[in-house]
Amino acid sequence: MRALALSLLLAATAQAETATEALKARDVEIRAALPPQGTEPSPATRQKLEAIVTKAVDLEGMAKSALGKTWGETPPAKQKKFLDAFKGRFRKATGEQLDQYRSTSIKYFPEKKEDDDTFVPTEVVVKGEPTHVDYRMREQKGAWRIVDIVVDDVSTVENYRSSFNRIIKKEGIDDLPRPVQPGDEAVHS
Repeated sequence: MRALALSLLLAATAQAETATEALKARDVEIRAALPPQGTEPSPATRQKLEAIVTKAVDLEGMAKSALGKTWGETPPAKQKKFLDAFKGRFRKATGEQLDQYRSTSIKYFPEKKEDDDTFVPTEVVVKGEPTHVDYRMREQKGAWRIVDIVVDDVSTVENYRSSFNRIIKKEGIDDLPRPVQPGDEAVHS
């Protein structure tokens, strides 16, 4: 079964000519890496799954967009610190949702082009509850990358930007990179 899933993944990845095909290949790869139902993923498996979930995401681009104009005003050392913290925060948030992935079904709808971006609208059903998720994607160096995830009309980038701007206004940019806190906004993958 895993050999079939892996061969399907390799074929889909090699032929990912559209953004939708790239997302479908990512889905196959995630499902192939999940441990059997009822088995808790080991830390190594969880780390592998988090890497699969996020490798198609342009985390640096999302971090820059989330910080907005503040990015250009930030010294390079603080940019790196922020980027590392953003990547960790995003991976942790998506990693916490891996257990739900087994029971998730995804419907893909026709892509929509807007300037350099392609939107892939989907309906993700988790435990019978449908959620509308749009993946904003951009082709970069021959590969499709996710540049924003819009869940029920709420942009992940805008959500982070709002959170970060509140922290910057209140405490300054030095207090921005911090671990995920209880009550922080969740990110859907």
